[in-house]
Amino acid sequence: MRAVLRVTGALMLCLLGPLAAPAAGFDEDVELERTVRDDDRGVRAIVRYRPFVMTGGREEILNGNGTVTVLHWDGFVGQFEAEVIAGHLADDDAEAFLREAVVAVCPSVDADVLAGEWVQVSGNRLLVFAQCPAIDETLD
Repeated sequence: MRAVLRVTGALMLCLLGPLAAPAAGFDEDVELERTVRDDDRGVRAIVRYRPFVMTGGREEILNGNGTVTVLHWDGFVGQFEAEVIAGHLADDDAEAFLREAVVAVCPSVDADVLAGEWVQVSGNRLLVFAQCPAIDETLD
């Protein structure tokens, strides 16, 4: 009977293990994760880098003859996410904090490109699209 329970327990672990990883906070798409602290702002955050985030969009192009061409596109981009775990940031300060945190965890990021990217602020989560060349070079 004990052998049956051990086998059943092992089987349940094998079947439910992959489901437990996302629930426990493990994200297989994350290639870099660092905790950063800004004492001046009184904030701590976990910064994560995902090199391959699916993105897409739709643009309408007005042609010279008055017709409209609709262009649909998709692809992959890098994304940095900061999850504020201590303190609070105003929206304007949140953008500056995220840009500074990205440069701190990935010095190889193109700062000029990063400066022009839109920062999404949603509660305690901050997102920006940018690539980290030092990490990207190590990926297959």
